[in-house]
Amino acid sequence: MKSWRIFAFADEACSMVDGQIVAMKRNGLDGIEIRNVDEVNISEITLEKAREVRKKLDDNGLVVWSIGSPIGKIDIERDDFKEHLETFRHTLEIADILGSGNLRLFSFYIPSGKNPGDYRNEVLDRLGRFCQIAEGSGICLCHENEKKIYGDTAERCRDIFLSLPQIRGVFDPANFVQCGQDTISAWKLLHPYIKYLHIKDARPDGSVVAAGRGDGNIAAILD
Repeated sequence: MKSWRIFAFADEACSMVDGQIVAMKRNGLDGIEIRNVDEVNISEITLEKAREVRKKLDDNGLVVWSIGSPIGKIDIERDDFKEHLETFRHTLEIADILGSGNLRLFSFYIPSGKNPGDYRNEVLDRLGRFCQIAEGSGICLCHENEKKIYGDTAERCRDIFLSLPQIRGVFDPANFVQCGQDTISAWKLLHPYIKYLHIKDARPDGSVVAAGRGDGNIAAILD
């Protein structure tokens, strides 16, 4: 039995869920990290729509590995966190209906020109609120490194994982490259905390390229 599984952001193949299912099966993938369905973000669909999507996936032998949510992709100063908490609660319900064991999230956009370290306590407090709400759900919260958020460097990602052990990591090599981080060093620092990898590559100029054609060191990390 293979020791690895491959899933995909199927909305990159088609905006409609029926087309996504066709793409997953055509490529022999194990399932989906679900992000947009029928041109609506996964965090915004109704619970009834989630049940409809679950039935279609079940009927085609596909599973949802992770909810590719936008949770935590808000400005830490300007945007309404209370409203965002309600979106999180709703997305957690969707994850349960879809049978997803994981929910991807982020650690908030830091205002341009500001020191991310100045927001550390607020970031950890907000992520801690997510952990409290998700407690007992059986759904693992997985933080992805993303450009311009608190956790856009390996060191600050590690700070999150040490401070909140309930949160695991999604390692995205391309995002680290775009932040000027060496991915081998980042992997050495973070691998004990990583739940899964994104197979995504980039060049130092920020352009995203096919896996193996950028500076993400993907083959070495997979080895």
